[in-house]
Amino acid sequence: MDTPTLKIISLGGFGKVTSNMFVYELENDILLVDCGMGFPTEEMLGIDMLIPDISYLKDKMAKIRGLVLTHGHEDHTGALPYILPQLANVPVYANRLPANLVMDKLAEYENMPRTVNILLPGNPLQLGQFTVESVRISHSIPDSTNLIIKTPAGTVFHGSDFKFDLTPVDAKLPDIGRMARAGDEGVDLLLSDCLGSERQGYTPSELTLEGTFEKEIADCEGKFIVTTMSSNISRWYQACKIAVKNGRRIAVSGRSIERNLDVASRLGYFPIPKSAFIELRQVKHLAPKNVCILIAGSQAQSGSALERLATDDHKDLDIKSGDKVVFSSDYIPGNESAVQTLIDSLSRLGAKVVYSDITDNLHVSGHGSQQDLLLLMALTKAKYVLPIGGTYRHMVQYANLARSMGYSPDRVLLPEANQSIQVSPDRIGLGPTVGVRNVLVDGLGVGDVGNLVLRDRQHLAEEGVVVVVLELDQNDLSSILNLELVSRGFVFEKYSSSLLNQASEKVRQIIVQKKGKIESDRHAKEIVVEHLGKFLFDQTHRRPMILPVIVEV
Repeated sequence: MDTPTLKIISLGGFGKVTSNMFVYELENDILLVDCGMGFPTEEMLGIDMLIPDISYLKDKMAKIRGLVLTHGHEDHTGALPYILPQLANVPVYANRLPANLVMDKLAEYENMPRTVNILLPGNPLQLGQFTVESVRISHSIPDSTNLIIKTPAGTVFHGSDFKFDLTPVDAKLPDIGRMARAGDEGVDLLLSDCLGSERQGYTPSELTLEGTFEKEIADCEGKFIVTTMSSNISRWYQACKIAVKNGRRIAVSGRSIERNLDVASRLGYFPIPKSAFIELRQVKHLAPKNVCILIAGSQAQSGSALERLATDDHKDLDIKSGDKVVFSSDYIPGNESAVQTLIDSLSRLGAKVVYSDITDNLHVSGHGSQQDLLLLMALTKAKYVLPIGGTYRHMVQYANLARSMGYSPDRVLLPEANQSIQVSPDRIGLGPTVGVRNVLVDGLGVGDVGNLVLRDRQHLAEEGVVVVVLELDQNDLSSILNLELVSRGFVFEKYSSSLLNQASEKVRQIIVQKKGKIESDRHAKEIVVEHLGKFLFDQTHRRPMILPVIVEV
C-alpha cells in the first residue's frame, strides 16, 4: 500500500508576515494551524483588515479534524470571528492564555462558537491521522508554542513566531530539550519563522526593556503614553511595572488592550494590582506627571485610539507639551508610511515621540534573529526547511542561513505565495498552486470588496469624480429638460466655474448632436462618459471618474 502524501498550504499566502493560517491535508484528514488577520496597505482604501482565503476548504469541511493555535497574537488568531462560523463546529485548541484570549473575544459576537480546548505543551493530541504536540517557546506573549506534527507521510516541526529568551518575563523557559528530542526522533520538514533572518546575533531578552522604560519615564514631565501591539502582554506588564514604581496611575485606551489585560490578569500573567488603574475620564483630574496611558494603535490603524489622539479627536485624552509617546513596537512591513505620518501628527501637537528609528533598545522583537534561527535548525535537524512568517526577502535570507548549515539548495523550499508543499517518505518539495487571494473586510462586509472596487476607490482618491445629472425626455432621449454637473475632488468649483460651465455646454452639444440616435439611458451614459472624459482630459490632463445619472421624464 502506497504511503499517502501530506499537502501543506498557506491560506494567507507564503511570503506574508500576517494572515497566518496553514492547511495540513492528508487523504481524508485536514489539520488547520492558526487563523490570523492582516493589515491593509495604504492602497486598500477603507479596508479594515485582511483575512485568509478559506475557499480551498469549502468542499472539504467534513475532513477538518481540528484547528490548533500557536499563540495569542492577532496575526495568528484575529480572523477567527470571521472564519470560525464557516468551519462547521471544528474544534479549536490552544494553550491557556491564547485559548482564554480567543474565548473572551468571541464572546463579543453573537451566535459564535465560544469554546477553545486547552492543549498544554507535552500532551499529544490525536486529530485523525495527525498527532499534534505543542512545545513551549518564548515570544512576546506568554504561552506561545511551536508544534510537532507527526503523520504517516512524515514529521513536521511547525516553528511559528519564536525566539530563544532565557530570561523571559513570565520566567517560563523555552523547552529546548523537547526540540532536541524531536530532532533525535526525526523531523522531515521544519517550517520556521524567518522575520528576523536579516538581524545578526540572538534577539535580546524582553527583560532588557525594563531599563529602557525606566530611562524614558525618568525625564517625562507630562503623561507617559505607551503603545505596542494590543496582545503584547509582556510589554504592557513591563510598562505598568515601571509606571507603578514611579508613582503613576495607569489608564487604558483601547478595548482590545482592556480585554487582553483582563484575561492575562485572571490567569496570573499580569500581576499589577487593580488599585493602580484609573478610568480614562479621571485622567484630566490628575497631574500629567502622575499618569501613564496604555493606548492601542501602534500600527496607525484607522480609527484606533492613538490615531484619534493624534488627530485631536479623542474624547478623554489630548496631547500637551511635556507628554511623551513611546512606540514600543516595530513597523509591520507595509505600515511604515502610516506610522511615520502618525508620529508626525503627535509631534506637531507637542508630544515628545520616542520610536525605534531614533532610540536603541526601545523594542525587543518577539522573532528570533539569525542565531536563534540557526539554533532551531540545529536542534530539530530537519531534512528540509521552509521559511514562513516573513516577506520573500526574509525567506531568501533564511535560505542563505540554511546553506551555511550545510543545506543544499534543493532542501530549502522557497514557494510562491499560492504554491503547495508536498511531503512523502521518498520526496519533499514544491507542489501545484492553489487559489489563494486577499479577502478584504470592510465594515460588516467580508470579501465583497475586490480589486475592481479598490481600483475605483483609488481612482476617486487620485482624480476625483464628476457627477452629471441629466433629465431627458423619455420620448426623445436627445432632448435635455435639465442638466446639473457636480464636481468632488476634481477641481474647486468656486474657482473653476468657467471650466464646469464649458463642460455642461459640451454635454448639451453631445446629446443634441445625437438626435434620434440615442437608444436607451445606458447608451446616453456611455456617450457622456466618452466625450466628457475626453474634454476634461484635454482641458486639465486629469481623468476624474464620470458618473452620469439619467432621469427620464
